[in-house]
Amino acid sequence: MELGQGSIANNLSGRFEVYRATKSALNQLMRSDAARHQGDQRALLLMAPGWVKTDLGGPGATFEIGDSIPLLVDTVDRQRGAAGLQYLDRHGQTVPW
Repeated sequence: MELGQGSIANNLSGRFEVYRATKSALNQLMRSDAARHQGDQRALLLMAPGWVKTDLGGPGATFEIGDSIPLLVDTVDRQRGAAGLQYLDRHGQTVPW
């Protein structure tokens, strides 16, 4: 499964269209909010946690919840004081829009 299901640039398989569309819509809403509040000093983060074994991710997913959550928390913590909107993976790497 490609990283960042809300990323249009990362859509290489053409699968999971409805799920991708809902995540892309959330990203668009956040981009609009960030543009409307340009100059605001808040850190706004959209996160791609990876393919996690949950009811939605299913048993074939790559990561256990316990593998992904600590990395997400560390990434959020490192963004303290970083103004603006970012779309990051669980390692803090930028995910293409």
